[in-house]
This record gives sequence, structure tokens and C-alpha cells, in this order.
Amino acid sequence: MTAPAARRYVPGTPTIIRLCLVFSFGLSVGGCSILEEIWSGESDSGVPPPRESTIQGVDYTTDIEGDLSDNLRSLIEESSSLLTQSERQPATPAALRRRMEDDVARFRRILRAEGYYNGTVETSVAEDAQPIQVSIEIETGQQFTLSEYNLTYHPTVPEGDNVPRNASDLGLEIGQPARAAPLNQAETRITRSLSRHGYPEATLENVRYLADPENETLRAEITVQTGPRMRFGRLQLSGLEDVRENYIRELVNWPEGATYDSREVERVRQELAGTGLFSSVIVERPQEDPEETDAQDGSEEPESTADGGEEAPVSAEVIEAPPRSIGVGVNYATDEGPGADAFWEHRNLFGENEKLHLEASVSRSRQQMQGNFRKPNFLQREQTLLFENEFRREKSDAYDELTFDQFLGLERPFGEHWTARFGPRLALTQVEENEEERRFFLAGVTGRAVFDNRDDPLNPTEGLRFSYSMTPLISLYGDRTQYIINDASASSYLSVMDEDRLVLAGRVRIGSIIGSSRGDVPANERFYAGGGGSVRGYPYQGIGPLDDDDDPVGGRALFEMSLEARFKVTDSIGVVPFIDAGQVYDTSWPTVDNLQWAAGLGLRYYTSIGPLRLDVAVPLNRRPEVDDPFQFYISIGQSF
Repeated sequence: MTAPAARRYVPGTPTIIRLCLVFSFGLSVGGCSILEEIWSGESDSGVPPPRESTIQGVDYTTDIEGDLSDNLRSLIEESSSLLTQSERQPATPAALRRRMEDDVARFRRILRAEGYYNGTVETSVAEDAQPIQVSIEIETGQQFTLSEYNLTYHPTVPEGDNVPRNASDLGLEIGQPARAAPLNQAETRITRSLSRHGYPEATLENVRYLADPENETLRAEITVQTGPRMRFGRLQLSGLEDVRENYIRELVNWPEGATYDSREVERVRQELAGTGLFSSVIVERPQEDPEETDAQDGSEEPESTADGGEEAPVSAEVIEAPPRSIGVGVNYATDEGPGADAFWEHRNLFGENEKLHLEASVSRSRQQMQGNFRKPNFLQREQTLLFENEFRREKSDAYDELTFDQFLGLERPFGEHWTARFGPRLALTQVEENEEERRFFLAGVTGRAVFDNRDDPLNPTEGLRFSYSMTPLISLYGDRTQYIINDASASSYLSVMDEDRLVLAGRVRIGSIIGSSRGDVPANERFYAGGGGSVRGYPYQGIGPLDDDDDPVGGRALFEMSLEARFKVTDSIGVVPFIDAGQVYDTSWPTVDNLQWAAGLGLRYYTSIGPLRLDVAVPLNRRPEVDDPFQFYISIGQSF
């Protein structure tokens, strides 16, 4: 009789469902009991619930050994994750080894980049030590030197003496250390030089550096694909709306037909950006559409110039900025009281970057309105037509005035940092001094030269600004007088700490009036000193000769000086200790005697539009009958 075959019992579906329901019910009851015990903090076993555990990483130390130069050791230590991430301990010894292997790969790249092609990096790990000790031994070997630099052009050799031919043309010397940085810079110089001399499509086709371990030298083999020689085609302009195209073409003076030079492309971009007319300026060679190139392939030859060079079109795409601006400002000084000013400006009045600037300022003693018009590139490039008008009313202890002043002239740059202006000046003024009213109709010419190489006109940290003006004037109506006003000032700035944390600033101003005596010079044309823009700590116009009522009468000569130490406590807060001095003289030349000195402390809050300024100044040789114990000033911008 045959035994029955073994059979596996598979319960039917109803049976499975019943078992699942029983199991779920039991689990629910048990789970509720467990949750209740956890919630109450107790269990039948009396064992407290488990607490959250903290994973402890692998503690280790790292020693990097070897005869390394300071520069090489710094590069290696800064790149080492074993050192820079030591506070983030690896989870396991295997993770520590991976970190070490990553460091070894980086160290070998650094050795090669510094010219140590025979260098070796050996490691050892003492896992039995506590903490684990990681040791890295670096043997640099001899630094390789550059033995050859072979530069090959394909398919043609470029023309001209300015195209690099050998290592010396690229700033390299045979025998110098074979470091990667200067070699990479030389590669950049190759294509940059070619793009400046007619080959904008030049590329490095093949770059090989062959190391000779036995002789410890490196040979460079550079092959350059020059591309076609090109000349400038027509400048393509797009995006102009209110700005006239003819003006832009005259402004940029595009060298159509000249040998392609990438510097000209950058010059045009800077010229357009410098107008202030555009919010975006992109100047570049248009990229060819591959589909369009394929469609035209074989059917149309590229345009060529008379000497055989291909024509390279350049496009200038611009987005016009809003032409109008409006702004307001406030200030306060203890000697002048509160003040406010506002301006409105249009930078493209007639479509050729003409600028009309209207400004008004009001304070307790002075009300002023200005209207200035500038037309750039007048009659010739870089020459500006100026028409400046000013209406001024002022009441002070020295005089009361009502003046309408006009200037019409030309302004143009000379060199990189010099600017000069020259033109006629007319002024109709009514001045009341000591209850005597006088009227003058002054005519003359004004010339001024300015040198300015400051890094930032709003908050300079380096550079120098110097200006000198001379204005001969004669009265054509009313009281008769004639004189020459000379005014010179210089300010210098020096950063003496990293990140411009401390900037030393100094200012000197000298003035002289030659010709008529002080009484014949209109009171509002004389020199005065004292106040927030002059010698802080003294009343406005309060320094110099005084009359019987201790009111200033002004003078024919002026000397002022200021020294500041502008220290940044944080990126946005700064303190400025300063000292000022000045005097006004009745003679026609300053003698720098009997100076009035003042010292003080300023606070600066730096913003994107310039620093907010609070200065408190104390007169050091105070005149009790004239000067207050202190003065303070609030405004926007540095004092000079």
C-alpha cells in the first residue's frame, strides 16, 4: 500500500480573513496597553522606557608631515577635509578612510599644480589608538621646470607682431617652475591676444603638457585653431525707442572695416552703459544659428573685405531705462537749523542724452533754486555744452542777498582723470550789509580744472581729488568793482586696513581775491569759513573778521583743513574722529595764522546711496562771545 503524498495545507479565504481579524484584535488590545504604559512612564516589568540615543562618531587626529614650503603647506591644509571637517566626525572607521583617500587625491593634484610631478603621498592609520591617528607623509621631490613651449597655429599663421609666438610673448620664461597657474594664464592670453588682432574665433585645439620624470622638466605643446581673419562689419543696434540712433552711432564711433579687436567691443559696451540711458547693454558678435548655417552651406560665401578678411558683424542690444528721476533729502545743523532739498531730472530731453536737472533747497536762512542743462558730444565727441542757472536768497549775520547767477560754457575731459570747463558768467545781485543796500551786475569768465581718481565719489577709500578755479569779474552796472577770485582745494584718501576698515582722509582749501579792497567786493562774493561744510564746531560763516556787533564781514583770503579717521566698526556702522581748522583774512593771500581749531566725533551708517552722517564738533579755541560750546550736523554723504 502506498503512503499518501505529503500535502501542504492552505487555508481558504474565509479562514484567512478570520485569522487576520483575530490577530488584529489582539494586537490592538496589546498595543493600547503598551501605549498606556509608555504614556504613564511605567511598565509591568518596572523598566523605564528607552531614551533617545546619540550616535558617537569616530574621534581622530591628523598629522601631515613633510618638508613643505609655507605656501604649499597652506594650500594642502586649506584643502584637507580631515582638517577642515574635524568637528564633523565620520560615523565609522570606513568613512574616515574615505575622507583620507579623498584628501590624498586632492594633495596629489595640488602637487602637480605646483610643479611637483614626482611627489608622493603615503598614509598610515593607527586604528588601535584612542583617538585614531591618521598620518600623511608628503615627499615633494624636485619642482619641475618649463623646458619648452611650442606654439603651433592652424590652419594659418596669424599676421602681425602682436600675436604671441613663443613663451616670452605670453609672460613665461624657459626654466621657470612648471606651476599650473601661469601656464593656464598663458592659455588665456593666447586666445585673448588673437581676439584683439583679428581672430575672434580662435580656440585652443590641442593642449598637452609632457612631463619628463628623469630630467624633472615639463614640455608644453599647444595647437591653436585660429579661425578666419576678420574685420568689423556694421554695428547692429536694437532696442532703441526714445534715444536717437544717429546719436548713438556718433557716440560710439564704431570702427567699421577695421581689424577685429575685442577691446573695441568692450569699449562700446562701456560707452553705452556710461550714458545712463540704458538699464541693460549687451554688445557681442551674434551667434550663428546651426540650422541656418546648414541651410546656407555651400550656397553662399561669407562676406569679405578688400584685403580678404571676413566681415564680422557686432550687435548692440539695449533696454532703455526710465529717463526721469525725482528725489528728496533732509539735513540739520545747529548753526543753520533744519533744511530740505528736492530734485527732478530728465536724462534724455531731446533724444540725444540731454540732461535737465532742476533742484530746490530750503533752510531757515537760505532758499535756492537751480536749473542746469547739459548736452553731451556738442560739436565734437566728449565735449559738453553747459548752461547753469541759479536763483539764491540768503539771510545771514554777514549779509542779506538776492542773486541770479548764470554760466554758459564748455566742458571736456583731458586724459583719464582731468576735466576742464570754461565760459562766461553773468550775475545780477542785490546785497544788504550793515543796513546798506548795494546792487551789482557782474560779468566775467570762469575756468576750472579738476583731477579726480577716487574709487567712489560717494564714499571714497583711495585716490585724490584736486580742483582749481579762476573767475575774473567786473561790475557793468551799479557799484563799480573788478577783482579775480582764485579757489583751490584738494582731498586725499588712503585705506590702511583690509576691507577698508580704516580710511584716513584729508582736505585742504585755499582761496584768494585779487584786485579790489574788501569793501568793494560784494559781500556774497567774499570768503567765509565755519559750518558743516567748512570748519565744524563754529557757526555758519562765523570764522574771520567781525564787526562791532560780532557779525562776520568776510575776507579776501581763506585757509581750511580737515583730517578724518573713518573706522568701520561693522559693515554698516562706522565712527569718525576728526579735527578741523580754518581762518579768513582781510589780505589777498592767506597767512595761515590764528587758525580756529575744532575737534569732534562722527557716526556713519552706510547705505547703498551713501553714508548717513552725524557729526558733533567742539571748538578748541572757543570765543565765548561768539561760539557755542558745540555744534552738530546731520546729512547724507561724507563731509568731503
